[in-house]
Amino acid sequence: MNGRIATCQFEPVVGDVAANLDRIRSLAAESDADLAVFPELCVTGYDLDAAGEYAAEIPGRLTAPLVEIAAATGTELVVGLPERDGETLYNTFALVDGSGVQATYRKYYRWGDEATAFEAGAGPVVAETSVGRVGFVLCYDLNFPELALTYAREECDLLAVGAAWRASFRSNWRLLCRSRALDGPCYVAAANHRGEQRGRQHAGTSLIAGPEGSVLSETGDGPGTATASVDDAALRAAHERNPIQETRAKVTDPRCRRGEDE
Repeated sequence: MNGRIATCQFEPVVGDVAANLDRIRSLAAESDADLAVFPELCVTGYDLDAAGEYAAEIPGRLTAPLVEIAAATGTELVVGLPERDGETLYNTFALVDGSGVQATYRKYYRWGDEATAFEAGAGPVVAETSVGRVGFVLCYDLNFPELALTYAREECDLLAVGAAWRASFRSNWRLLCRSRALDGPCYVAAANHRGEQRGRQHAGTSLIAGPEGSVLSETGDGPGTATASVDDAALRAAHERNPIQETRAKVTDPRCRRGEDE
């Protein structure tokens, strides 16, 4: 499947849902993409108190405007927001199109104080979209190849990554995005916050990595979008050049031995 993907970067206003939805609307329109990826918790801003205050059921009052934006722009959206399920909160990625919510992924690996605010999700989620099969990753999840390898076994064409990645870890961000692309091989569309929120300085540098691990497009530090095409021929060529899925299927996981073992 071929299509146009975008990663969209902005500085959310903590607690101002209306302003953040306006930015999502304008960036989605600007992207002119089939599928656009937005940062982690960007509907409320990355703040655990604000997330708790504004969290809502899915579908609900936070996803309804996103469905309207998707319908108006003709773009599938992957957006980070806080989800409430009864008394439980989740850090969630929602895939929406003009007809409604199509999939949700709840962050599996929680960073620092996130574990005091959010429950962990049940695990990986895969969805069929206009640009192919998509797997979902939220921020700290990016550090764990186990998650990416699960998506590789599911033959995902694209990993949609949302993050609130700090500037102090900027070099890790680009490295991990490129590494997860090679794990597939697959495309990675990674959307990060920019600017400062409640003392956190974010790295920006949202990017799209291709299935050979190269950076195809990136935003830099300012607000805006980066776009690229998902190309079936490029995916096939990457799998031929780096046949790790085929090799993995032929061998069992290696057993760790002590040095004195024969």
